[in-house]
Amino acid sequence: MIHKLLLLCLLACTAASAQQRPQLDVATAADHTVLRYLAQGPEPWVPAVLRGQHLPAAQFTVAADGSGTHRSVQAAIDAVPARSDSAVRRVVRIKPGVYRERLCIKDKAPLTLVGDPYDASAVRIVESRYNGLPKRAGIDAAHPCHPHLQAATHGTAGSATVVVASADFQALHLTIENDAMAQVREGVGYPTHVQAGGGTQAVALMTMADRVQLEDVRLLGHQDTFYVRRPAPGAPARVYVHGSLIAGDVDFVFGNATLVIERCTLLSRAGRRPKGESGPVLAPSTPAAVALGFLVTHSRFAAEPGVAAGAAALGRAWDEAVPAGSWAAGVSPNGQALVRNSRFGPHIGGWAASTSRRPFSASGETANRLSEFDNRDDTQDIARQALPPGDGWAAAGAGTRGGADALPSDVHTVRTRAELLAALQPHSRPRIVKVQGHIDLASDDTGRALAADDFRDAAFNWPDFERAYDPATWGRKPPEGPLEEARRRSAARLLQHVTVRVPSRTTLIGVGDDAQLSHGMLLLQKVQDVIVRNLRLSDAFDPFPAWDPKDNAGGEWNSELDNLQLRGAVNIWIDHCSFDDGSRPDSSARTAFGRRMQHHDGLLDITQQSNHVTVSWNHFQAHDKTSLVGGSDSTVADAGLLKVTFRHNHWDGVKERAPRVRYGQVHLFNNLHTVTAEGSHKDGYSYSVGVGHRSAIFSENNVWLTPADVPATRLVRLHKGEAFFDRGSLHNGQPVDLLAALRLANPAATLSADLGWTPTLVQGLLPAAEVAERVHAGAGVGRLKVSPD
Repeated sequence: MIHKLLLLCLLACTAASAQQRPQLDVATAADHTVLRYLAQGPEPWVPAVLRGQHLPAAQFTVAADGSGTHRSVQAAIDAVPARSDSAVRRVVRIKPGVYRERLCIKDKAPLTLVGDPYDASAVRIVESRYNGLPKRAGIDAAHPCHPHLQAATHGTAGSATVVVASADFQALHLTIENDAMAQVREGVGYPTHVQAGGGTQAVALMTMADRVQLEDVRLLGHQDTFYVRRPAPGAPARVYVHGSLIAGDVDFVFGNATLVIERCTLLSRAGRRPKGESGPVLAPSTPAAVALGFLVTHSRFAAEPGVAAGAAALGRAWDEAVPAGSWAAGVSPNGQALVRNSRFGPHIGGWAASTSRRPFSASGETANRLSEFDNRDDTQDIARQALPPGDGWAAAGAGTRGGADALPSDVHTVRTRAELLAALQPHSRPRIVKVQGHIDLASDDTGRALAADDFRDAAFNWPDFERAYDPATWGRKPPEGPLEEARRRSAARLLQHVTVRVPSRTTLIGVGDDAQLSHGMLLLQKVQDVIVRNLRLSDAFDPFPAWDPKDNAGGEWNSELDNLQLRGAVNIWIDHCSFDDGSRPDSSARTAFGRRMQHHDGLLDITQQSNHVTVSWNHFQAHDKTSLVGGSDSTVADAGLLKVTFRHNHWDGVKERAPRVRYGQVHLFNNLHTVTAEGSHKDGYSYSVGVGHRSAIFSENNVWLTPADVPATRLVRLHKGEAFFDRGSLHNGQPVDLLAALRLANPAATLSADLGWTPTLVQGLLPAAEVAERVHAGAGVGRLKVSPD
């Protein structure tokens, strides 16, 4: 009997959930497309492609400092001809700055407002009017585009920062904001004329026109941020928003026009309302006779920290001008909205009752027209994961989020070198780049693999080089002259082609277990907030190594390429990657000038004032100079920086530098070092941890598995360092005192255990006895399940 009751309860709950969150069937959803919604007018409308296009020439330039044609945006708009006088599109370029003004764009020729293409936040048009703000009835206009003269307050429409009442309007790369409620916190601090229950509506943008297009625009407010309105009953009013951010907390996308939102983020804001509260996102007021109102597709519903789970209704019908309890089917507005192929954060609940208190229902006389199709939970999207708080040095400061907050339009899946480079083009927005399959960074734009001869300068060849600079005849001076210059040109041409620069605020992540970048170098130079995960970085091969006759006793060949190089990079997380030399390790390279050629440099080098880096769950395999922290003893600018955490990494058959450290405060914990029998030979294993000049390495619970003939004195090597600390580490299953071993190997050195710092940003510290099993099972590429879409 109990089981039957539970089953009945489950069925009832499932039915109630289905009523609250109705889903379209596949056949019906196929009819709800962007083009169908935008065809609701005198003729179908296909918006222009704006993203990634060259910016049009501007006829007017706005600059607050007087360096443009106008100092205010409204002045430039006023200079645009009336629609009756011209059908030629005009462009107004707005230079970075804060423009505190209200804009009325009415009956103008087709007009495009363009801000900063690299940073939409750099151009900010902002005002602070709100619904309940008093004005002189019969004297003051609520807004130049919406006078509303007789009212004693501004009203919702009159609060708008920008009103667009002109067809064929476009806006790109800028921010429109209403900050009237920005000072309200936890329900406290409202203006004297209003309270939480009324008068707080404050519109950022109101459109009253047809064919309005927004691209890379940020609309910021709280209640009623974005108002799409028909200029007159029955008049067409189509609005298309792409690749943009819309932020608010109650009904912040609302109106009776036709609206398509594609590849955008709808952000529920925290702070104004108490206790994690939030309100509905969508509030359509579609006329009863109009079939299609709002379409949100391939977008993301996100929330600021502090918004409680389930606190924000997906939306509700705005029964505009309908008193509570008087809604009439077929007469009153009945908002239509479909949210499809989008992702929801945990803050999103179901659809709510309408503004006239009409209960939400998917069927019956009072049925709502609010539905969904093929939406997903956003909380499990690994590509959007930020570094957890406290997880190593990269959690310091503001932490490391990478592309976690990327707009859906800034999420790219790439399969070729050309696609990868295009996805990494400079802009300041967060981005996610998903690598699918194997990308050869040494290939050309058609995908053809390039060899050394494709980069070789015509004046260079190895036989002539080796005859010219043989130490037996040339001596121990560095090579110089035409052949060396030709080698350098060859190396520079290769380096330019195979180096991929990763910009700030990026997550670069592999899809599946075979995502790979080979034959090139990822470079993070003077960037901040980058995440690199689930990638195999393989065979950064330099066919033109340099000969340095003064490196070591007999000279050395040196490569220019690292698999991954950080130079002046801050707040970086490197996680679940695999690093190797591919099928051509340097151990198989030929010998010249009595020394084996080196075609690979480091697997991961962290230098030139890089700081706040976490390196976790990576697999470093069969390499010589594996990982360097700090490039030179003479780089005194590194002092106080190079703060790096290495945790749960597998250093597998590497010769040395696992890692070697100069200057940095480096935390090593739960790393596994495995040395094969072959690794004990003179050309195999050298050492693991290098204690370099002014380094401060805090080591704990690390594990070494080595052949029996590798003593503890070889695990750590002194490179002019003066301090080192270790606790809890194991060597072949037995506790090992690494500081004592280091002192034993360097009896003339004075070594202290006092580093002057102790790690506080520590996550996941395991007992050393558990490290080998856990790291073997968890380190390297293919452990994260990343969706390609």
